Amino acid sequence: MEVIADSKSHADSSLLLSSAVENSELLLNFATETGLDIREDWVETLIAAKQCNEKNVWDNEIEIKFWMAYKNLSKMVQPVSIDSLRATKIRKITRPNLFQKIFKIKLKSSFSKRSVQRYLTLTSFWIVVMLIVQVFTLKGNTLLNTIQMSNKRITEIDFRIGEVKLLIKADETNERAILERYRLESEKGKLDDEKRGSIELLKPWVYTIRKLTSLNRLLGKSTTTEDSDAEVEAVARQISGPGGGPPGSNDAATSQKVEYINVVQEAQNFTQILQLYILPLLYGLIGGFVFVLRGLVPDIKNRVFSQFSNIKYSLRIHLGAIAGLIVGLLWGDIENQQISFLESLSTAGFAFIAGYGIEYLFNGIDRLIGTLGMNLDASEKDK
Repeated sequence: MEVIADSKSHADSSLLLSSAVENSELLLNFATETGLDIREDWVETLIAAKQCNEKNVWDNEIEIKFWMAYKNLSKMVQPVSIDSLRATKIRKITRPNLFQKIFKIKLKSSFSKRSVQRYLTLTSFWIVVMLIVQVFTLKGNTLLNTIQMSNKRITEIDFRIGEVKLLIKADETNERAILERYRLESEKGKLDDEKRGSIELLKPWVYTIRKLTSLNRLLGKSTTTEDSDAEVEAVARQISGPGGGPPGSNDAATSQKVEYINVVQEAQNFTQILQLYILPLLYGLIGGFVFVLRGLVPDIKNRVFSQFSNIKYSLRIHLGAIAGLIVGLLWGDIENQQISFLESLSTAGFAFIAGYGIEYLFNGIDRLIGTLGMNLDASEKDK
């Protein structure tokens, strides 16, 4: 058993040495291309080590010199490393798949190029998603603002109509008051029609979010229009009282009014969720992607992009999304501080900035926690 272990250890050592020789050749090629001042004895040692590796004949002196030259060369080319050089290397395809055979593709694109294509694709995809959500939210906000302005104007008109009725009651020949009442009632009718139209347009907007967020499909259930109508009628019966009213009463009008109220309330809740949570998260995510795309250019140009860089950038994107979500959660408190600069920024815009520069956001949080900790320690010492 000991002989087997020794032979396996020797085989592993030979593989490591052969891999190191191959890596040293890659480093030497890069150093030569970039015009670095390489010592001649390092080159001689690396060439001798390559010859020894090809013949599989090594002695202690050559191996010691090789490892020292390899170390010095690796230190010289920093921050470039073997991993980053391999990431930019185009490899020959040894086992082509069907697609590569059909199109006669003989070379495989480098890891860095594939990473750039992946980040560009993901960025484009999430930008499209963000634009869809933004437009969808804008449509809901526009309809809600129209309904709110109509309600405000209708309230003003009702108050003025009450005043005009008092004038007419005092003097039934007051033509000016009669004409004003007619004009106000006509304007109120138009506003009611506009309001109903906006609510009718808001219904599919609300139902779309209901369908996207409903768990009924996961539970094996389906929500139909009949179910929604039944819920509305149940609420209407609660409002109209236990008797419900005789046939032909205002049940239909009450049901419609309840339905309209439910639609508007749901739309307000959904727009708040979209504005404070979904959109900031998406803008923070886009900010992270923009930072990554900007960082890829110098990394690939200077040949420092590696698999570790890919991991770092992936984490950066996720942290950007988290930063955007944090901004959405805390935005209400930030707005209340009445800071002039922040007042000119929207939630989504500030989320994008936070996603792009997460270091400043998290450094600020770290300083805040440190300050609170120091204050707590000071208060405990005073006690």
